[in-house]
Amino acid sequence: MGEVLIADEEELRKAVELARLIVREAERSIRWRAQRVLLALILNRGVYTRKPMRTQKRTGAMPPIVTVIIIVASVVAAALAAYFIYATTARGVRQVSLTVIGQPTLYAGQSGVELRVTFKNDGTADVDLAGSIISVQTKNKTVVQFANPSSPTKGDLKLAPGDSVALVYTNSTAKLDWFPDGAMATLQTTGGYQTSFAVAKP
Repeated sequence: MGEVLIADEEELRKAVELARLIVREAERSIRWRAQRVLLALILNRGVYTRKPMRTQKRTGAMPPIVTVIIIVASVVAAALAAYFIYATTARGVRQVSLTVIGQPTLYAGQSGVELRVTFKNDGTADVDLAGSIISVQTKNKTVVQFANPSSPTKGDLKLAPGDSVALVYTNSTAKLDWFPDGAMATLQTTGGYQTSFAVAKP
C-alpha cells in the first residue's frame, strides 16, 4: 500500500508541475507581447513627435489560446488532486473487522484437538480466512497453533462485509488437558489481520 501511495503522490506532483509550467509559459508570452507593444509605443513617440501616439488594440490582453491552456491545465490539476484525495480516503476507510460470535470452544476430536469458532466480518473490506491460523496459549504459557480451517457449510472461506462463517481448526498432536478454560487465542490471516479472543472447554 505504501508503494501505491508514493506512486499517486508522484503523479499528482508531476501534474501540478506541468500546470505551473504551462502558466509560466503563458505569463512569459504575455510579458513578451507587452514588451513589443511598449517598444512600438516608444518608437512611435520618438519618430512622430507631432502626431498622436498610435496604440495597438487589445493592449495587454491575454491571447485566447493562452487562456484555454491555463483553464485546461487548472482543470487537469484539480481533477488529479480530487482523485488522489478520493483514492487515499477510500483506502483508509476500507478495512477488515472480524467479530467472534458465540463462545469459541476446544473439543477432543478423533484427529487431535479441534477449535470451533464463528467469525463475522463487520468491516468494509473482504477477508480471506483460508490458510489462517489460531495460536492458543497452554497452561505452561506456551503456544499451540491450530490450522487447516474448514467449514461444513461454506466452501469458499472469503468473507464479504456482513458475512459470517463457522470454522473448525485442528491440531493433531495437542491434548485437550494442555489448555486452561478461558485460554487466550489469536487469529492471524494470510493478509496480516489479527484479532484475539478467549476460548472455553466443554
